[in-house]
Amino acid sequence: MAAQDIAWKDRQIRKIKTGTIQINLGNRCNQKCAHCHIGASPQGTKNMDHHTAARILEKLSTLGVENIEFTGGTPELNPNLAMLIEGLSRQSKKIAVRTSLTVLDLPEYSFFIGLYEKNKVKLIASLPSAFEDLTDAQRGKGVFKKSLNVLRKLNSIGYGTGRLALDLVYNPVGGYLPPAQPQVEKEYRQMLREMHDISFDNLITIVNSPITRFKNYLLSEDKLDDYMRLLVDNFNPETLEKIMCRYQVSVDYRGHIYDCDFNLALGIRTKGYDDKKFWEIAFNDFSPEITCDVHCYACTVNAGSSCRGVLIKEETKTGFDAMENAKKYYGETLHGTSDLKTSACCTPDSLPAHVKKVLPYIAEEIKIKYYGCGSPIPVVLDGLRVLDLGCGTGRDTYVMSKLVGQNGFVYGLDMTEKQLEVARRYIPEQTARFGYERPNVRFIQDYIENAGEHFKDGTLDLIISNCVINLVEDKESIIKQVRRMLKPGGEFYFSDVYSDRRIPAGLKSDPVLHGECLGGALYYKDFERMARRAGFADPRIVSKRIIDITNEEIKNLTGNITFYSITYRLWKLERLEDACEEYGHVAVYKGGIAESPFGFELDSSHVFEKNLSVKVCGNTALMLSKTRFRDYFRITGGFDEHFGEFKDCGSPAKEKEDTGSCGC
Repeated sequence: MAAQDIAWKDRQIRKIKTGTIQINLGNRCNQKCAHCHIGASPQGTKNMDHHTAARILEKLSTLGVENIEFTGGTPELNPNLAMLIEGLSRQSKKIAVRTSLTVLDLPEYSFFIGLYEKNKVKLIASLPSAFEDLTDAQRGKGVFKKSLNVLRKLNSIGYGTGRLALDLVYNPVGGYLPPAQPQVEKEYRQMLREMHDISFDNLITIVNSPITRFKNYLLSEDKLDDYMRLLVDNFNPETLEKIMCRYQVSVDYRGHIYDCDFNLALGIRTKGYDDKKFWEIAFNDFSPEITCDVHCYACTVNAGSSCRGVLIKEETKTGFDAMENAKKYYGETLHGTSDLKTSACCTPDSLPAHVKKVLPYIAEEIKIKYYGCGSPIPVVLDGLRVLDLGCGTGRDTYVMSKLVGQNGFVYGLDMTEKQLEVARRYIPEQTARFGYERPNVRFIQDYIENAGEHFKDGTLDLIISNCVINLVEDKESIIKQVRRMLKPGGEFYFSDVYSDRRIPAGLKSDPVLHGECLGGALYYKDFERMARRAGFADPRIVSKRIIDITNEEIKNLTGNITFYSITYRLWKLERLEDACEEYGHVAVYKGGIAESPFGFELDSSHVFEKNLSVKVCGNTALMLSKTRFRDYFRITGGFDEHFGEFKDCGSPAKEKEDTGSCGC
């Protein structure tokens, strides 16, 4: 059916589950933007009172929904916001606030910056353009400079730099659709960094909905019909499975509920709940039909649009979809490791002894259908809470399950249903083999780009990954999510494929090269720059081996590019510096680690013999004293006096290479 023939009233779309509660605190705002679908302004009178806020907070404490988002208007102008944030923080909810930015530049509201930092609130801030004239044209004179001033303050306390989440929102000034989200984000990132030294996590592009103030603008310019035709002509039926109203409930300032914030602006309440307040509703069986109208086309154009950006991952200019290719290659093309054409996605036979010891306990089907490029399983794991990103059939997940013990817990996350079917089928058998009374693993089906939606910030001790991150496009976003999910002193220990130079664009979209983990390989220096931007100041190489390419067809494609399997460890430690500095620290390995009775290897450049005093840089001292290794080392020295660069840090055999053959 052509998009022009689609009538929303003929479609029945229902809510699937409630993943986010969006609370609209009212229409009072310190600005009056031309596109605002709520019609907010400094004169707004529809604002939530304390009684309603308290009832909503009480109801949220009874729900399993973790994601709570505040919008308006400007949420900070509502006197109940601080109370709501502190109450939800005690409930361990994940909180986000859609802020105007400029409100935080006002002295009477600047205290919110500290409140947000304390409660790890995610900030979503509107910035219509990276240029002053366009932003001010949409939001008012002087807004751009005030916004930059606030962004600098937020950057200074960790927002947008890998510690705390900061997303920016872009929507067009006029009656046209935004460009592809990755393209706009790249431009924003470059311009804000180069021109203003400002960083952020993600850019969200939103299609303006033809309602209220924006609709009036279109009418005044005689452009409403043209805009509606633009929306209809770009309708994408694939977005209907992912539109935000299927997973979100919006609550207004009086407690009434709506399918989305756009329906809220139009006063269209959720079907069957017209007269009920949020706190009067039982959400255990909540799947009402969603009320749709012509304004809903704004959410369903091209890659889709929502409060959190595009709904469908953008394809590259070549039409290559990395996510779909990986799903097909590992779910359909490959039936076992013998089908691989290179040694990139299999592990060399020089596995650590503590891993080899567990492998016989792992079911054969799990091992046969396993694909990896290294051994991302460190030591000292008892009792840890671990996430395996891109777990596949769960080989590493189950190895970790044994090594963390009954008191630890391991989560495996993967997007491929067929591989997870294998992983889940063996939970009872593996639990029994390990002699456990109850399972200590759980498998989650989702894209690794969405990992942060399943885990609260600062709740994981260790995250591992085996040859997966190279398969996704937005690698930096994943690295930032990893850092947020880790506890202070936590570790990202992972193996992946890298190259000795940047991969030409044409090779990146080759389905076989991508599936074999070569097309998505990063130049390793670019990865280290990315890791530092994400907040991991001192990435350390644990092992490195050259990948043997025996397939002549692939050799002809890759030419002189050398590919490596590298295992990195990245630490979430606040005081790490981007270089080795001398502070006079001395480290002594006391022993006690079962897998390292006579010496301990921190990375390829730092090996500690038991009872031998070794001078170390400040970063290494922190890695040994502020992590799970603290009980096995004696560290002397402090950070009061700096002695300059720590020259020749570590042992001479830096980045040692393991050229062991592939033992798939």
